[in-house]
Amino acid sequence: MGCTKRFIRWMLSIVLVNIVWGWGYDVHRRINQYAAQIVTDQFGTFTKQHQNELALFAPVPDFIKETHREEFHRHFIDADLYEDFPFSGLSISYTDLLERFGEEKIKKWGAAPWAIDEICAILTKMFKQNRWDEALYYMGHLGHYVADLHMPLHACANYNGQNTGNEGVHFRWESRMVDELITRFEPVGEISQIENYVDAALNITRDSFQVYPRLLKADSLARQHLTKQQAKELNTYKKLHYEDRYLKILYTETEDVVHDRLGQAAVLTASYWYSCWLAAGSPPPPK
Repeated sequence: MGCTKRFIRWMLSIVLVNIVWGWGYDVHRRINQYAAQIVTDQFGTFTKQHQNELALFAPVPDFIKETHREEFHRHFIDADLYEDFPFSGLSISYTDLLERFGEEKIKKWGAAPWAIDEICAILTKMFKQNRWDEALYYMGHLGHYVADLHMPLHACANYNGQNTGNEGVHFRWESRMVDELITRFEPVGEISQIENYVDAALNITRDSFQVYPRLLKADSLARQHLTKQQAKELNTYKKLHYEDRYLKILYTETEDVVHDRLGQAAVLTASYWYSCWLAAGSPPPPK
């Protein structure tokens, strides 16, 4: 067994141990699983057969992020620090990005679109070489990055409401609200072939960026029902015994946003997988 397969099996054992807790672990799993279910043709047969593995591998980038600093900036992009909306000047290669902004700024401001592009290249190679076990691992990775970009606060500099008095909104919205109040979501849109992986990721970024103020507005409204101390405690990773009303208001005010972002994340994940398979020449998956 090659070292890559050994690594994947080792990582799978970690995932199985840690999979119970957290927004990232649960929602990322669900997005990958839904994505696997909506792919069609012979490749869709493969994704459906392996939907459990794709779900299990979905949180792996978060585990890596906890121990490897080089992983952190691959999960987001503070797009408004690079340039003003609509960020059209960012439709460039990573080499050009590096030349224009430098490594230090990129690591601070995030590089999710180019992380997606990099994983797509690796995944296409795995398909071409019929390395299907490894392909599943990278499909899980790819789905994670695509899903992260669909989270509105992963696309802006004010990622935790720290600039507007909304500290803690990130975890409360993407984790606590979703875990408590969303039992199911539906795919939004249709699977399509992606020609330019960075440009498609920047389109996701634009969509996310345009709705992030909705989250801040909802949080401001919801925290009016908390004491000053309770509002301060929102900026922790604790389950708070008094947060039910806060979460319900947060959800009521952003219900359309969260279902749209989750549903589109599943479809775009499937589209990226499908596009990498097509780019590899549509090799027949193992039966």
